[in-house]
Amino acid sequence: MIRVARIIIFVSMVFPAVAVHESTAQDDPMLAQWGEFASGENSRELLRWLRSLARARLTGVGSGETLSVKPPPYFGRLGIFITLKKGKKVRGCFGAFSHWTDDIAALLGDYLAGALTRDPRYDPLDVSELADTEIIMTVTSPPFAVGEIYGMNVKEYGFMLQCSKGENYIFVPAEIRQLSFVDRLASEKSCQISAFKAVTIR
Repeated sequence: MIRVARIIIFVSMVFPAVAVHESTAQDDPMLAQWGEFASGENSRELLRWLRSLARARLTGVGSGETLSVKPPPYFGRLGIFITLKKGKKVRGCFGAFSHWTDDIAALLGDYLAGALTRDPRYDPLDVSELADTEIIMTVTSPPFAVGEIYGMNVKEYGFMLQCSKGENYIFVPAEIRQLSFVDRLASEKSCQISAFKAVTIR
């Protein structure tokens, strides 16, 4: 879960400028390309590169390795989030629905560093934890309004909550155990729920 109000990078960029209908998210050809990418060898190479980069960031030993695969396009349309999970516990999450660059390697490096060290909800990840920590990349459609979340597949959809007191939360599929938690949080904090279609690479 990302508490948007407390993570400065999201304040100006988390909300898409154009409202998106669910059917548009379902049929987005750019997101479909990521779905194909996620099932292939190139996605595994991307995850290997992210892990190598994470180790370099945590040890301070610079990695000269470049990203050798060319992922599908994303800029101007799709959200990207990096999540760290140690067992069932989230250890960091960072990303946005719109981005500062179309350079995928630079963007992933920034979001990975954010998940490792800049998520204020968690202590920075220690290098000793890395071997037991899964690095997950989520690519998303822009959010669209929903009235009912029960029945939505939590492997394919994440949720954004915009709450009455200015608190905003993002849940990517890798973070969701039960829809009832999202629904209860939305009810307790008087939140409007939006969903987004997601492709998870792990």
